[in-house]
Amino acid sequence: MSTPTWAPPCPVCATPAVPAPAACPTCGLPAVAQAATVVARLGATIEQFAHERDALVATLRTAARTASAPAPGPAPAPRPAPAPVVPSMPPLVPASARPPGPMGPPPAPHRAWRPSAPPTPPRRRLSPQQVLLGLGALLVVAAGIAFVAVAWTRLGVAFQAAVMATVTAAACAASALAARRGLRATEEALAAAGAALVAVDLGAAHALGLAGADAVPLRLWSGLSCAVVVALALALGRATRSTVTWPLVALLAVQPAGWLLLPAGLADGGAGVAVLAGTALLDVLVLLALRPVLHRVATGLAALLAASAVLLGLPLAWDGGPLDSWTATAVLVLAAAAAVAVLRDPRLAARLPGPEVVGAVSAGIAAAALAGSLAGSGVVGTVLAGGLGLVLLTAAAPVPAGGPLLGALVAAGAVLAGAGAAVLADEGRTGPLALLVLAAAGPAVLAAVLRPAVRAAATAAALAAPGLAVLVALQGGLLGPVPAALLLALVGAAGFAVATLRAGHPGEWSAAVAGTLAGAIAGLVTIEVGAWGQAAIDLTVVGAAAGCYAVVAGRRPVAVLAVADLVLAGWIAAGGADIRTPEVYTLPAAAGLLLLAVPALRAGAASWAAEGPAVAVALLPSALVVVAEPTALRLVGVVTAAAALTVAGTLTHRQAPFVVGAGALALVVLGRLAPYAPLVPRWITLAIAGLLLLVVGATYERRRQQAREAVAWVAQMR
Repeated sequence: MSTPTWAPPCPVCATPAVPAPAACPTCGLPAVAQAATVVARLGATIEQFAHERDALVATLRTAARTASAPAPGPAPAPRPAPAPVVPSMPPLVPASARPPGPMGPPPAPHRAWRPSAPPTPPRRRLSPQQVLLGLGALLVVAAGIAFVAVAWTRLGVAFQAAVMATVTAAACAASALAARRGLRATEEALAAAGAALVAVDLGAAHALGLAGADAVPLRLWSGLSCAVVVALALALGRATRSTVTWPLVALLAVQPAGWLLLPAGLADGGAGVAVLAGTALLDVLVLLALRPVLHRVATGLAALLAASAVLLGLPLAWDGGPLDSWTATAVLVLAAAAAVAVLRDPRLAARLPGPEVVGAVSAGIAAAALAGSLAGSGVVGTVLAGGLGLVLLTAAAPVPAGGPLLGALVAAGAVLAGAGAAVLADEGRTGPLALLVLAAAGPAVLAAVLRPAVRAAATAAALAAPGLAVLVALQGGLLGPVPAALLLALVGAAGFAVATLRAGHPGEWSAAVAGTLAGAIAGLVTIEVGAWGQAAIDLTVVGAAAGCYAVVAGRRPVAVLAVADLVLAGWIAAGGADIRTPEVYTLPAAAGLLLLAVPALRAGAASWAAEGPAVAVALLPSALVVVAEPTALRLVGVVTAAAALTVAGTLTHRQAPFVVGAGALALVVLGRLAPYAPLVPRWITLAIAGLLLLVVGATYERRRQQAREAVAWVAQMR
């Protein structure tokens, strides 16, 4: 006997459902079994969700209590919710696998989830409340100004002062009350009105002589007023920590306070520079205590005061008296050192835009001031400034990158060295200037060795410094053109030597370019004074060094330039010696072309691309000269060379030497026989011509075949 299975009741009348697809026997609900199963499944799901919700709420409450407790402990794990008793029913079928039917349309295809873009922050606009509060505060301040300006003389001084003090205190107190109640906009508006009324009260007290305030000088009263505003704003800011207006007012009021408190005679000197620089440094330091919303204001004010200190201090350093000059320089140097030290703090560096740039600019300004003070001491001070700059550049070479110290050392060294060199050049001190420029090669060499990031530029600077020093000495008359050109040629050779050592590494091309420029300038210097022999020597030195570099590094363009340099050196030497023999000019050129053709010859290139230009330049001009101005020695030499080339081309099966040699022989023979042609009797000429025609006519076919074979044989040569 089988045990009957449990079936869910009818959802309408609670009668036990009959198997599908029959209707309910009591209420007549069609397909009562399927409807009862669906309703039971939904009830079980809802009950499961309720248990999970209760478990989540319990977990969140436990976590909140644990976070707020003074000694946090491990949070108790929530008890798992008991699994609901679900009656036996058919398994759930995924929605994607259900066939379309009366239960609804087929589900939409699954789409991959993509993270939505962050919402665009709404554009901040003034609310009606803010507009009303701002207008109200402005009207209150305007009423206070009008009251002071108009009613001051009509009322007693004590009553007037009491009214203004009461109104100001009421605005400040109302701002504090609004802060405690969380009315942020009202709080800020009342604080702004209170700050403006404080300024009006202090200005009116001096302008209208309240309690003898007009006896105090206006500059001193303004400084004292700023100090009072700063103290009052700081006190109110500590009382209501949520108000932004009070820190802003204190920050703005402290800027001119120190400079205004100085006597008028000291404000335009070194003391004024010190106060401005100190206030700018204070603006940077208060970034640690200010709210983030005020950071831009503080940095902007610091930049403004720093620029004011520079505009006041640099002219004093260069044009002021010794006391003012050195005072301003000392202040700017100390300010730069303090700025670099402050910028090394990561908290401040993160709040400032470009800390490395700020440190470099500060150090450069301090170096400019120091150069001005040293320049006032004469030539010794100027040379000392340049030497100190080179020392700083040398010290910067081993400093690791990634901090304001490196930028500060480089900027200060460059400014000091450049200022010292500029002053020496302006005063015409070529001797010390040449030594200073030559000494600049030291830090450049050290930077090229220790700092791979700037190796190319440092290599160029290290090679340019000796060349510039030679040119400065030449300009000042300390060196003559001939020794100066020789030194420049040696600098060029050193450049190519460095390029050879650095082949395939950074600094190769900068060294090669520096060597090329030095060699070209050496040639120009000697040619300008007509020292042709010395010019040839200089170009030979540079050309030989360039050729060695080209061979080692495999740089064919440099090899072409080196050969051209050597050939030009030979031509200049020959021209300077007034030598007119053409072979003196053609043979060096042919040797250079043959030297350039060595790689092509080793690769087995065609003759016209390899040795063709060399043999043509070496032989054809001499052959033309033999025809025009024959001499026995040249004639023998040309004929011998042409015959040797023809034989060599035949044996090696090379077309260029064969054609050039044969052509030169033909040119010489025809050129030598042409003058004797008119002396031969006409009957001999006619007879020879007739015999030649008869021989050619009789052996026409044979000669034609031989000519074709000769042309083909020559054409097959490489």
